[in-house]
Amino acid sequence: MAKEKWPRQSDAVAIARAAYEAYVAKDRAAIEKLIADDFHFTSPLDNRIDRATYFARCWPNSAWIKDFDYINLVH
Repeated sequence: MAKEKWPRQSDAVAIARAAYEAYVAKDRAAIEKLIADDFHFTSPLDNRIDRATYFARCWPNSAWIKDFDYINLVH
């Protein structure tokens, strides 16, 4: 979604699902298309890291991710 207009709210669940599926499939190119160039990520372990740092720290976790169970997806 980088460099494109924001998706319709109804597309948000599809985008979230595609991001998780990219981790399962080990498809970095797919998730790179979903994450904007000016992306920032915050979690209990990371405070406003940029896109490059996100991929350096978070993408390696895809090596051990086999699947996700979606409990409730809302938009």
